[in-house]
Formats: sequence, structure tokens, C-alpha cells
Amino acid sequence: MDAAPFPNSVNAPVPTVVKNKIHDSFRINQISNVRTDKVAATTKYSEFVYEYRSGEVLTTTLKISGQSLLDIRA
Repeated sequence: MDAAPFPNSVNAPVPTVVKNKIHDSFRINQISNVRTDKVAATTKYSEFVYEYRSGEVLTTTLKISGQSLLDIRA
């Protein structure tokens, strides 16, 4: 039995972008702040959205572009 690859894996399928058929493209950046009584974490996510002339929308895999941790126990 084959398991589906993890989305950020090198074995994950990569969507093919046909550049001459793109109507618009943009990047979405997201920031997540999580805090507990001991640690605060900020994670930055990034993905691309491509809109084709035919109306089809292709979204790339959401990827973590950065993470920072802060120990607040002190």
C-alpha cells in the first residue's frame, strides 16, 4: 500500500504552471502567533495562487517560510 507523500516532501507532486495561459498570479503570506504560558511561537506561511484565462485557479502547497520561538519562562 502506497501512502500519500507529505505536502512539503520532495516526493510530493508539483503542480505544473503554464506561464503563457496565466491571467493573474499573486502570493499569499500568513502569520500565525501561538502562545502558551512557557513559549511563544510565530510562524510565517507562504503560497502562490495562479488564475488562468479559462477561469481555473491553481494554488501551490502551503509552505512554512520561517518560524521563531521565544522562551517566556524567564
